[in-house]
Amino acid sequence: MTAEIDAAWAFRRYRQIQDRLPSARFSDRSVSCAGSLELIDTFDVFALDSFGVLNVGEAAVPGAATVINELRHAGKKVFVLTNAASAPLAGLSGKYEAMGFDFAAEEIISSRGLLVSALNEFDDGMIWAVAASPGAGLDELPCHAVPLDETSVRDADGIILIGMREWTPADQYMLEQALIRNPRPVLVGNADLAAPRENGFTLQPGAYAHVLIDATGIAPLFFGKPYRNAFDELLKRAGPEIEPGRIIMIGDTLHTDILGGAAAGIATALATDHGILRGLDVDACIAESGIRPDFIMPTI
Repeated sequence: MTAEIDAAWAFRRYRQIQDRLPSARFSDRSVSCAGSLELIDTFDVFALDSFGVLNVGEAAVPGAATVINELRHAGKKVFVLTNAASAPLAGLSGKYEAMGFDFAAEEIISSRGLLVSALNEFDDGMIWAVAASPGAGLDELPCHAVPLDETSVRDADGIILIGMREWTPADQYMLEQALIRNPRPVLVGNADLAAPRENGFTLQPGAYAHVLIDATGIAPLFFGKPYRNAFDELLKRAGPEIEPGRIIMIGDTLHTDILGGAAAGIATALATDHGILRGLDVDACIAESGIRPDFIMPTI
């Protein structure tokens, strides 16, 4: 894993693993617009990525809260569709409130929540070794969860990756060797490769999961964008009365937000100024990847 984590690295790595991601059909051209409010008459449901759209690190994108309030005032449904998995679900609303947003719990669809729901489908007696950042709240997981270490990675019935802030090359090697010796289910609670922060980018569990695939051949179960489990939950919460064509996914990442939205049959918009493509030639990235949003906007 490279130490030079920047926008160019993230795009290259997404391109390298693109054949493992869902496939979709895209529009022939993208329409430029100033922001979400220009689309207020076209869509009834606005699904917003978090990192790179609503916030960069722990700081809100300027004007984002005002836009959301105006969407709500116009009678629109607004959801956060995020691959965040390291923080307990109970604290998500408070996290956004601290940044000036007012999201109810039912308006936040997180990959961690999808993982929690999926764990109920596994045998109750399974022991899961969990790679998690400090404060991840393992007691919230509906399973027998223990921190991943040299002992648990050997003895556990399955592996969960939800937060890897302090993950090291030695940890990665230990996990790879344990799974080569004894293949087991691997659940990935955050499919992102990288996330934009105030001073750069941080690696996310998806990055380590794809290295794991390269080393072991094991196919993890991913939760969150661009996978269908995230968008099925969005469609469910939007309600059966809402046509998919009246829903738009606004995100900063071609390979998660835009690809996943298009695969689910909803409209997509790429926000370029604050997210993972900042500083890159966006048109060139679209042309190279073949992933084309319906709309392109500088910010929400």
